[in-house]
Amino acid sequence: MDQKFYEALNQFMEEHNPKDMDEANKLLQEFINLYNNGKIDYEASPLAKAYEILEEAKDEVNEKKRVKLVKKALEVCPECLEAKLLLAVHQDRPIKVLLDFKEALDEEKDRLKNMGWFAKEHIGHFYGIYETRPYIGGLYGLANMYANAGMISRAIDVAKEILRLNESDNTGTRYLLMGLYAYLEDINNMNKLYNKYREENLHMLVPFLVYYYKQGKYREALKYLDRIKKVNKNFVTYFEDGLESDGIPDAYSLGDMSEVEAVVFLFEFLFATVPGISELIVEDIKDYV
Repeated sequence: MDQKFYEALNQFMEEHNPKDMDEANKLLQEFINLYNNGKIDYEASPLAKAYEILEEAKDEVNEKKRVKLVKKALEVCPECLEAKLLLAVHQDRPIKVLLDFKEALDEEKDRLKNMGWFAKEHIGHFYGIYETRPYIGGLYGLANMYANAGMISRAIDVAKEILRLNESDNTGTRYLLMGLYAYLEDINNMNKLYNKYREENLHMLVPFLVYYYKQGKYREALKYLDRIKKVNKNFVTYFEDGLESDGIPDAYSLGDMSEVEAVVFLFEFLFATVPGISELIVEDIKDYV
């Protein structure tokens, strides 16, 4: 749901004031039909107009033109968080990127507080609230940036804040946090996080594999490798073939190579600490450990 659609829908619902859920669902269908046929009379807000410019910027291959469009979006709506974050990452100085990225998020936090979104009843549901969802997405980006910059404690603090604000964890922050704990060899917090979610997938199991390898407990590591093979046989193939992740896939399927690529990309900071782990993954070492 884009900003323009969201705003138009809200206006439509306010004008018709549905009495119950059944009426609201009927109005929603009516609205969708009218909207798709261009029959909704609606003046887009500055934020909606800024998002339209950002869509154009994302399709622009020329970097200078892309940055120009992002700046134009900010001129139209100075409060557009996504434009601020995009502008922050379009720099050559990594520390400046981090500083500007965090500054934009701090400004957004203050704005959301002033609007009442940090009230107790909203805490834990930020991803489900349209107005606060961009902030959660931005925090997740910051946590990843901190992780890949080696700022592990900062990344953990941000990840824990995301889970506090968004308990359903639509962003998959729990997986990043598991990798961060593995980086610090913090098995107690790894076990707590695993026991909370109880997921048997690559994102949860790979950090345990790396942890036990880092501890020199190869038999324990191999037990996790066996569990990993059961959920995705492509994991070993990836390391056997010496493949490299070109970036996180737009989407991945469980058990598919795309899932492996997503995990390797997410845990790039973690795999960097164990350059020799491919030997354990691809070779049968049970006879000498």
